[in-house]
Amino acid sequence: MYLALIISVFISPINAIIISQVHRSSSYQTNSSCARLSNITLAADASIQSCIWECAHKDQCQTAVYYHDNRSCLLYSEDCQSGNITSSRDVRASVICYRTNHGSNNQCSPPGWTTTGTMSVTRYYHTASTLSNGKVLVTGGSNGIYLNSAELYDPSTGSWTTTGTMSVARCYHTASILSNGKVLVTGGYLNSAELYDASTGNWTTTGTMSVARGYHTASILSNGKVLVTGGYNGSVYLNSAELYDASTGNWTTTGTMSVARRYHTASILSNGKVLVTGGSNGIYLNSAELYDPSTGSWTTTGNMSVTRVYHTASILFNKTVLVTGGCCYTNTAELY
Repeated sequence: MYLALIISVFISPINAIIISQVHRSSSYQTNSSCARLSNITLAADASIQSCIWECAHKDQCQTAVYYHDNRSCLLYSEDCQSGNITSSRDVRASVICYRTNHGSNNQCSPPGWTTTGTMSVTRYYHTASTLSNGKVLVTGGSNGIYLNSAELYDPSTGSWTTTGTMSVARCYHTASILSNGKVLVTGGYLNSAELYDASTGNWTTTGTMSVARGYHTASILSNGKVLVTGGYNGSVYLNSAELYDASTGNWTTTGTMSVARRYHTASILSNGKVLVTGGSNGIYLNSAELYDPSTGSWTTTGNMSVTRVYHTASILFNKTVLVTGGCCYTNTAELY
């Protein structure tokens, strides 16, 4: 039930595998079967990787629990199974298993692929969101026709169940988990948006965006608002951006990007700004720009070495952004 996302990280020169099981549920407390080594308060700008580092460099550390909200890190000398982890209140935490012994067959076993339950329909260009109860919500997409269906994956059983359908079929849309646990779905060549309530399995419509969007990005800012940028509305490439306020259900426009973009990336930096890179507006782009939530404005920043579209951007533990690949075609990567 607790398995939501598995990230395998090889740390050199340490000969070990770290498996990070990311939960969006609650404050974690381990029962008496897990022996605690220490409780570390990390720096204000620390991330989950800092907690991983602490466990990797602590003798006998097998498991760490990282609290996202207050950036504390609890270290344990045993493998804490999912049954040893209980929850009490609605905050975010992650269970990190650090192992030097890869032979054990348990929750922290070495990474590998196994098949699991199949979805009710085939999908591509859909979204997947890890809910606070550990289940994964998959929405929309296409299988030759655009889909409004949604379904839930339960990691504890490996099975899928259908849930409430969206009000309209969506493809090339976004899905964002809000601080209240609801999932905000936006666009898909549409200007409409709707909210999924995991407690009821139902969808409700919410405020509409100023324009229809597909291939856009959606980023949850530190103030809880959702920043939507760029995209395509079927005829026009967009440089506009707007903000969703979950407390009111309304959208407000904000500063426009220097150029229109779709197929771009958006990454939230440690300083709260949002880095947008690459994309296309009829030509492929190597430009990048920064959104400042405090002013609602954009500023251009250094260009990438090559144009990129359909690429990825990942924030590393040292706060740099790793951009990889993209069309057409490159195996290069670079750091911002």
